[in-house]
Amino acid sequence: MDAKAEDPTTYSLPTDMRRHTCTNRKVGIIVAVAATIGTLALIPAAFACVSFLQPDEQVLLRGLSSVEVVNGPGAVFYNPITTRVTKVRGIRLDELQYVIVKNELTAAEKVVVGPRLYFLEAHEAQGQLQRKVVLQNHEYVRLLDAKSGEQRLLQGPQNVVPTAHETIAQKEAATKLSEMEYVVVTDRLSGARRVVKGPLLFFPGVYEVASAPRRAYELKRHQYIKLLDQASGAVRVERGEAIVFPAANEQPVVATSGAASAARSRGRDDDDDDDKGGEGERAMAVKDAVNVDDETAVLVLSRDSGQQRLVTAPGLFFPDPFEEIVEVRKLVRVEPHEVAIVRDNKGAYHFYSGNKSTAAAAAARLPSSSRAAAAAAATASAAASAAAAESREQGQQQGTAFFLPPHCELVTMHWSSGTSADDVKNNVVRNAKQVAYKVPVTKVDLRAQYAFFEYNVRTSDNVELTLEGTIFWQVVDVPRMIERTGDPKGDVWYHARSALIQAVSAVTLEQFMASFNAIVSRAATTDEAFYEQRGVRLHGLEVVRYECRDGKTAGVLQEIIQETTNRINRMQKQKSENEVESERVAAQIEIEQKRTKLIEAQTANEKLQASVEGESEGTKLAQNTLAFLTLLAEAVPDEATRLALLRFYAEQQTLTTQTAHLAQGNATLFLTPQDMNLRLQVPSSGVLDALS
Repeated sequence: MDAKAEDPTTYSLPTDMRRHTCTNRKVGIIVAVAATIGTLALIPAAFACVSFLQPDEQVLLRGLSSVEVVNGPGAVFYNPITTRVTKVRGIRLDELQYVIVKNELTAAEKVVVGPRLYFLEAHEAQGQLQRKVVLQNHEYVRLLDAKSGEQRLLQGPQNVVPTAHETIAQKEAATKLSEMEYVVVTDRLSGARRVVKGPLLFFPGVYEVASAPRRAYELKRHQYIKLLDQASGAVRVERGEAIVFPAANEQPVVATSGAASAARSRGRDDDDDDDKGGEGERAMAVKDAVNVDDETAVLVLSRDSGQQRLVTAPGLFFPDPFEEIVEVRKLVRVEPHEVAIVRDNKGAYHFYSGNKSTAAAAAARLPSSSRAAAAAAATASAAASAAAAESREQGQQQGTAFFLPPHCELVTMHWSSGTSADDVKNNVVRNAKQVAYKVPVTKVDLRAQYAFFEYNVRTSDNVELTLEGTIFWQVVDVPRMIERTGDPKGDVWYHARSALIQAVSAVTLEQFMASFNAIVSRAATTDEAFYEQRGVRLHGLEVVRYECRDGKTAGVLQEIIQETTNRINRMQKQKSENEVESERVAAQIEIEQKRTKLIEAQTANEKLQASVEGESEGTKLAQNTLAFLTLLAEAVPDEATRLALLRFYAEQQTLTTQTAHLAQGNATLFLTPQDMNLRLQVPSSGVLDALS
């Protein structure tokens, strides 16, 4: 209309006339269209087309105002002028496939499940081919309907095909539980919880979620476990021998720190923490009962009343639900020479001594307010050691033994030492000269002890010396000691140093060298009240070595010592020589004495031999005489005559023997005139010489 208005050959008509003109134009157009359609209707007869379809094919015929679908097999005739033809294949689905088909007019969707050959209907559009979810017998899958919001859970074994509006989650494996395993199942809608025990293959409900598999608690005969119900706060104790499955709201009571214990104290169940706890937390949950015997007791705290008690009844001890084992206490043994100090919750000290007299003396020295407690402690100590005392032999020293009472602690002091605590524990003595460490002492040894020292002192003439020695000391009064000091050994060591410094500073070096033993002894007896106030006694202070710290003075002192040593060596040498000479003379005297005894013995033997020979000779002579006189008795009756003949015979025999001896030897024979019955006239002395 605008173009015609701009054309100079056209003109404007009145409004009524324009309306009639337009109407006439519409009628003309309609007549023209009808004529055209009539003409086209005659065309298919002359220009018809045909399409041949296979069994898996279909054709989509889109006319001017309609859509038609023809499925094969067969032939399809259509007018190519008025119809647009699209040939497609049918949707071939195998056993594990499905497809979602959507009607584009109604927007309705449906699921086509294989195996099949599916031909789309008019106005249907094919979605993407999808595979079914294959579930094995231990698998399951959750499906959510996006239209209704409902969920469903399908278990295997099966092939799962969701509906058109369902979304399928990733398939999950069912929980395989052994006979010792269980899971806690929580309903996400109601919050209810339940326990599912094995052995089984567990599939959860639609709205249920299960924790990771947990192992049941296997308790031996001497074990137990505490379980806390987080809903009601109730605690129960399960004893062995048993297999314990906690309830849904129960958690084992574990004395742990950190996030896990904080979560349990708030009453929530954190499955992740349980899974990460592992065997360490399980081991802490399962606890051993305490075997109470003569050597073992149990200190128990009641969470209900807050009181402590000491269990000494023999047997396995299992705590009650609201009881907690604070400590397993061993029997404290006190030797006869030891004293153990126990402090109660009121601060009072109790003394346990292996010697009854020592315990009585210690109680007597206590203040009056503490004597009753000490008496009670002594009574408990005596009762604890009564059974052991009966089995000991008569006359043997006795100690004591006791269990530490509730709300009491064994007093541990720290004494100065030259040896570290680790060395003391391993019985290693370093022989250190300085107190550089503090070692724990739980039992006071009443025997005499020793400590090494190395002190630097200075004489009155300003000579600095280093003294090395030993301190012998002893604890004699334990209550007084614990009242005045916590380190008696350090007090003795430092006070002995002070006493030695004062004693040496009052003398010169010469005086110290001449009488250092007396000086040290006087220093040991100085200020005895100091030691008495601390319940100790200083038995002795001995210096085993000293030296000058100044080199020149030490050199002079070494020369003096060397000269003294040389003199002592010479004296020892001379003494040795004298001892050797004395031993030599004593040996000679002893030899001569033995020689005298030899001569006396030989003389006695010769006398005895001569006596025997004489007796034998006399016996022989007597026998000869008797035989001679007997034989002559008949021939010569006169006894005097027989005796004269016997004498004559003896004289002749004697002369014969003498003559034989003279002939055999160098003897000189002297004869008297009476013997020879001759008268000899000797002319000269030469003849006598010849005869001699």
